[in-house]
Amino acid sequence: MPQDGPNLFVPSIVRAEGNASPEVKAKLMEKWTQLVKGPAFANSIARRAVVTEMNVTPKIEEPKKAEARVVVELDVADDMINAHSNLHGGCGAYLVDFCSSIALTLHLGYFGRWNGHVSSTLHTVYHAPAPLGTRLKLINTTVAVGARVMTARTEIYDKTNNRLVVSGSHVKMEPTPAKL
Repeated sequence: MPQDGPNLFVPSIVRAEGNASPEVKAKLMEKWTQLVKGPAFANSIARRAVVTEMNVTPKIEEPKKAEARVVVELDVADDMINAHSNLHGGCGAYLVDFCSSIALTLHLGYFGRWNGHVSSTLHTVYHAPAPLGTRLKLINTTVAVGARVMTARTEIYDKTNNRLVVSGSHVKMEPTPAKL
């Protein structure tokens, strides 16, 4: 199992394959460093994630629009399982939330929009168990990115047994400023 440390997640962004520029990777690294450091919810899981691919390409169906794709890999560890030693449903939902957010941030950042966003809806479907020790491959793709609302999808595969474990969609939006 990978060692849990405060900076394991961050360097993996810089080493990721794909067409994202070193400047975009560095800025994304800076953003995510702030989110995964410290004792916040599930950060021990996020810090073990390894980003292996980061691409922004024209959408096949809408060539004038872009699509960001981020691939993340992670092993199912003790802090991610349920009573049956399989990936916990809550952890699967967390991974959809966390990793789809990386894809959305990449998409926004690629076009110079580094503003924050918050979750609006998260939909998950559970297809198969992923036992303790399973290597997960999370494929995260932006679906639509508008001025305020954006959507990404995530597919979590059991890389060890070649099967879909969880799929999900995540809708986020830029928050409105607080009224004083």
